[in-house]
Amino acid sequence: MAGEELAAQVRALTELVQKLQSDNEKLREEVNTRPGPSNPDDVVGEPAASVDPAAVPAPTSPLVTGRYVLVPRERKCPKFSGKTAQDPITVEEWVEEARRSLGVRPMSQTEKTLFVFDLLDGEAKAEVKLRPSGERDNPEKIFAILLEAYGCSQTYITLQQQFFQRGQLEGESLREYSHEIMSLMEMVKRKAPLCFPNPDNVLRDQFIEHVKDIMLKRELRRHMRLHPNSSFLDIRREALRWVEEGEHIPKLRSRAYSCNAQRTTECEADLNVISAKPTTEISELKECLVRQQAQLDAIMHRLYSSSLRTHSGSTTHAQPSQHQRAEPSFRRWSGSARGGPFQPRFQQDGTPICLRCNQPGHMVRACLTTLPLSSRALPPAGGTTVTTAHSEN
Repeated sequence: MAGEELAAQVRALTELVQKLQSDNEKLREEVNTRPGPSNPDDVVGEPAASVDPAAVPAPTSPLVTGRYVLVPRERKCPKFSGKTAQDPITVEEWVEEARRSLGVRPMSQTEKTLFVFDLLDGEAKAEVKLRPSGERDNPEKIFAILLEAYGCSQTYITLQQQFFQRGQLEGESLREYSHEIMSLMEMVKRKAPLCFPNPDNVLRDQFIEHVKDIMLKRELRRHMRLHPNSSFLDIRREALRWVEEGEHIPKLRSRAYSCNAQRTTECEADLNVISAKPTTEISELKECLVRQQAQLDAIMHRLYSSSLRTHSGSTTHAQPSQHQRAEPSFRRWSGSARGGPFQPRFQQDGTPICLRCNQPGHMVRACLTTLPLSSRALPPAGGTTVTTAHSEN
């Protein structure tokens, strides 16, 4: 369709050039047939000699070649394919752009329909093409098909919730945030035009309450108290002005004071002491922790030793065998509150010995070795194996 219009314009321009050339030839013929002026050198009273017009050569003029620049009057409208990844704009924005393009083109209804159909591509074109001819015989019907197939599927309640929950994000400028909430408001209005009685006031209040800067929010609220009839654009203009003035405030230079060299040296020394103070505190804390750990180890060792002496003094069972008394690395307790055949054992340094696996360093309740009930036996120091039905530290 666009090629036919361009060809028609070229034909019109060609006819105009031919007409201008014919007019130029006519003017040249009139100049050639016009009689020349009388000779000024002739004597007064004598008739001027008649000059044959054919004998006078026609003035030669260079051939004028015209240059024409074609400026397209139409606005370019992007194509719509129905794929979000390929289309730069949404279907609602594309419909508005197509309507504006049709408004500046003096075309018939059929030409407008073909023009809109040529702007479609991919699955969007197939969606319109496969509809009955009665549903796609004018541009508005095509727009309705596209809006139904590719329009926003969310309800106005969901869009309204997104609008009220949308706040300024971290690193987002005020202008970008205002564009986002304006876009959400347009989506809500397209779904439900009568949802908000006064959309501008709702947009203004949403902008004031959800800006990230607390000081700016206070300033905008104060501005609203002073000017209650301010519109959204007025509030946004005030917010942008406040931010720009705040960003360009020059940093005040601190006042310089004169001081002598001795005071300067003392100040530098104090700074060095302050800078080294955290490192010294950390070292002191480490030393304190080391001393506390050593004290805890000594207390635990004394507790184990006193416990050994207490249990050794309250022995009520038979004394161990000679082979067991000769073993220097283990001590057995012969007494027990539970009356079991085997009592907890400790090394000389107070480390407990497990009665299940016979390994130092832990007790039965913390032992990870699992043995059958019938085979839980602990060989005494003399080599004799004694089997018990139940043994526990």
